[in-house]
Amino acid sequence: MEAKTVLISGISRGIGKELALAFSKNGWSVCGCYKNNEPNYVIPNSKFIKADISKHNEVKELIKSLINEFDKIDCVINNASITAQSTIFKMTDDMWESVIKTNLNGTFYMIKEALGVMIRQKRGSIINIASISALKSYVGAASYSASKSGVISLTRTAAREAGRFGVTVNAVFPGFHLTDIGSNAGNTFIETVKQECVLNVTTDIKELADFIILLAQVKTVSGQIFNFDSRII
Repeated sequence: MEAKTVLISGISRGIGKELALAFSKNGWSVCGCYKNNEPNYVIPNSKFIKADISKHNEVKELIKSLINEFDKIDCVINNASITAQSTIFKMTDDMWESVIKTNLNGTFYMIKEALGVMIRQKRGSIINIASISALKSYVGAASYSASKSGVISLTRTAAREAGRFGVTVNAVFPGFHLTDIGSNAGNTFIETVKQECVLNVTTDIKELADFIILLAQVKTVSGQIFNFDSRII
């Protein structure tokens, strides 16, 4: 059976890296993009491309390169995102715009270009990594929360528009993980997250990867927002 192909943004570390390793282990061909830090790992049947998803032309070239390499796209995972911690009254225009351009505009560009391929294929799956911050308010997270709220609305609209072509579009709240970045959040923040969880634990990133691999292959679920966490919202 021909290997399926997944495109993952933000592949250098954290959730993106874990997803790349997991999909590869499950026999998928992996195309990943990164903005600054080239991945420090190697997996078979893969292609890593430097691309800034906040720039539409670079996303177009990314999709074109993937098709030239693998001929198709079975799944796109919009994982790349950034944040700029600041209260609203101290936030600069650049801080606001950089987050919106990457997290929301970048996700829009990826969906738009991927759908162009998937609609022709009459199949495909798009999974957007959102955040519980879209529904919960946190001081200093205005731009990040707004961008992820936009991703939820974008997910639902894209699902309606793509459904008649056999393409699914879903989003996932990935929970809090003790990745390199998560571990640097500090013990106080980590303990606060645990206290918000009914299981008093942070999310297992390997379980998240298994769930997303399953979701990538489900053909009868679309337009849904999955909270992969034990925080009740």
